[in-house]
Amino acid sequence: MGRKIYRFSAEQCDWKDPDQTMAKKVLGGKGAALVMMAQAGIPVPPGFTIPTDICNEFRLIKETQTDEVVEKWIDKLMEEVEQNMAWLSKPLGYTPLVSVRSGAPVSMPGMMDTILNVGLTDDNCAEWSDRIGWRAALDSQRRLIQMLGSTAYGVPHEVFEFQLAKIKKEAGVEQDADIEPEYLEALIENYQTAFKQNKGFDFPINDAKAQLRAAIRAVFDSWMNPRAIEYRKLNNIPEDMGTAVNVQAMVFGNMGDDSGTGVLFTRCPSTGKDEIMGEFLQNAQGEDVVAGIRTPRPLNEMESLGGAWVDVANEILMICEKLEDLYKDMVDVEFTVQQGKLYILQSRVGKRSARAAFRIAVDLVNEGVIDVDTALSRLTRQQYKALRRPMLDPKFNTPPTIVGLPACPGVVTGIPVFSSDDAVNCKEPCILVTHETTPDDIAGMNAAVGILTQTGGATSHAAVVARAMDKPCVVGATNLDLDALKKLKPGTKITIDGSTGNVWIDVDVPVVDASESPEVQTVISWCMEKIGAFESSPVDLGANHRPHAVQAAYWWGSEEAMKGVIEGLAQMESRESVILDLRSPSQFIDLSEDGELLNCFGNHQDDDFGKKLTQELLTKQAKLTGLRLHSQMLSVDAIALTHAFGVEAGPLICRGDYAAFSVLSN
Repeated sequence: MGRKIYRFSAEQCDWKDPDQTMAKKVLGGKGAALVMMAQAGIPVPPGFTIPTDICNEFRLIKETQTDEVVEKWIDKLMEEVEQNMAWLSKPLGYTPLVSVRSGAPVSMPGMMDTILNVGLTDDNCAEWSDRIGWRAALDSQRRLIQMLGSTAYGVPHEVFEFQLAKIKKEAGVEQDADIEPEYLEALIENYQTAFKQNKGFDFPINDAKAQLRAAIRAVFDSWMNPRAIEYRKLNNIPEDMGTAVNVQAMVFGNMGDDSGTGVLFTRCPSTGKDEIMGEFLQNAQGEDVVAGIRTPRPLNEMESLGGAWVDVANEILMICEKLEDLYKDMVDVEFTVQQGKLYILQSRVGKRSARAAFRIAVDLVNEGVIDVDTALSRLTRQQYKALRRPMLDPKFNTPPTIVGLPACPGVVTGIPVFSSDDAVNCKEPCILVTHETTPDDIAGMNAAVGILTQTGGATSHAAVVARAMDKPCVVGATNLDLDALKKLKPGTKITIDGSTGNVWIDVDVPVVDASESPEVQTVISWCMEKIGAFESSPVDLGANHRPHAVQAAYWWGSEEAMKGVIEGLAQMESRESVILDLRSPSQFIDLSEDGELLNCFGNHQDDDFGKKLTQELLTKQAKLTGLRLHSQMLSVDAIALTHAFGVEAGPLICRGDYAAFSVLSN
């Protein structure tokens, strides 16, 4: 085995290989990003990474050896961890509290575990209160017990949430940040009591080494938790990748109103628009934003807070530019502000909707950041198919029943279900409706056609995972009454629009095709160029004047669309550069390879449509002078059209939309 642990800081990075692919394989995506940012001068708290091969070694030993052998293996690892904790402590002059985070080679948002404030004990709590304030120290300690208790020791999350809700009721507050120190002290005692009642032994409140050991082991174990396994199955991620463990000095966003935490994307992950989109919470720690428990503020409100927040907002803009330059892509960033000082905790290529993926790819090519081949390599057939699903008809103006925050575009209708299990077991299209989603809901989110949550923002768990799945999602619907929704008569359907955040109950919502955007058409043109779609055309219009192909397959089965297209052709001043491709969808398909396209394009089963198309062309023949036709003579009246227009057959002229499916990656 090679080196076990790699350090990173502004002054020292043990990993030297500039190959990011190899860095991710060894250090995981998070560890590789931390090294890259530290080397680029971005403010990153120092720490060290236990690489992915150690996770795989742990998994193998755990599966094949006795508990005694496993514990001895962990003892040996912890000797090295303690040496690196000493390295981390030396420049600070004290032992920092640390976060312990997972970091797989590929992004698995929300699937594995994170523990904050590890190392905080009763014995050093007063010392930490001198550094960060009494309330922040107590708040950090209650978070430690809750996070470590749930992830490392298996105490149900609800056990702690019950105690938290009870204390907030006693204190007369609604937000966690408003709990006063005396109530936090009571909450910590209640947490410890609940922990012992559940586990039969005490929480290691005065053993920092035991806390760190349990946290590291919990992250290793999280690689094989049910939600991570389910996510890997859904996304074809190999089990033997393993996860790295990142141990990093804590910075504190819960030190008052000049502190906070947030998540941002350097471009909008829903639409792809070139503007920073993010959210933040004052006086909070990292998991508060992504957990969806509190609805955060938009990032564009940060500067209005005045004071140090103005400088933080400006620094965020500069760092976003630097990160996009490093990644040459849209970037997802997690940050913490500690008393006006900005720290970047994580960066990665951001998950995005299909619509955003196409726009970002086109924009980056236009900006000269990447070339066309790179852009096409980032787009998938599944994204292309997703773009062909319906969007809200612009003529529809019925007011929504509920309004939330748009998280992932698309319009879907289904019956409401209120748990992951219900979604999995539902036999018809359903919308998963919850107060919030958690990583344990991954199977239900996959089974549902859409997701609707009462809390959370555009960077909450529900929003991030929905975008990764390209599933329509609305979050932060604060006027959503879950109890009332559960009382609706059976079969009542709801419709959500992930582009606007609007929700309708028991309303027929009309939709239209969503695939005519300029960026989609640009990508299609790239694809046609790539496969030489026009190279064998018998029409010679010169090197700089390629023919424009109009494909009947695109609107096959729709008489209204067909008549509209032909009328549009009739009204053109000249049709000399136009080819009307009369082939039906089935004539493009190799059923052994991409037969699924038949379910993606038009009503291919309308056998009479070719006859209707022939008749419409013959009726409008006098107005279509100069129009060239192309067909393999399978779906139209060949004799009649040949006599009227002179149909060209043989070599493929243009695949249009189909070119995109052929070129884009799986």
